[in-house]
Amino acid sequence: MTQRPDLFRAVLCIAPLLDMLRYERFDRATEWRREYGTVEDPLDFQALYAYSPYHHVTQSTNYPSTLFVVGDKDDRCNPAHVRKMAEALQDRPAQTSPVIVDYSEERGHAPVLPLSVRVSALARRIAFLCRELHVDVSEGGGHETACL
Repeated sequence: MTQRPDLFRAVLCIAPLLDMLRYERFDRATEWRREYGTVEDPLDFQALYAYSPYHHVTQSTNYPSTLFVVGDKDDRCNPAHVRKMAEALQDRPAQTSPVIVDYSEERGHAPVLPLSVRVSALARRIAFLCRELHVDVSEGGGHETACL
């Protein structure tokens, strides 16, 4: 999304790590230092900064329409990542595409919610993507209805 925004019209970003320079300060993320690296090591810091989406938001870019999905019960991908990134994207005149946060106090990293809640969430995600990608899902709307 931030590396090549020109390639995408819409982004569905579920339970993300977006601030890679601070990821290890939240919840269980300190356990991932061997996998991701740590800002305490200068070489790791450079690598983390190089791909940290939050740190590469520019003021002059209209990023793709984005739906962030996050929940308070996620002990792996803290909701602060989404809150910071959504604010960084929304708080710029260049951003004309929508940036939406689908937040739930009950949602966590694993699908432990009732099936009806998960189906509703999936329907919202599909509706977002169809709207932003201009997919006609009305009856008789053509071949695109097969995507549902």
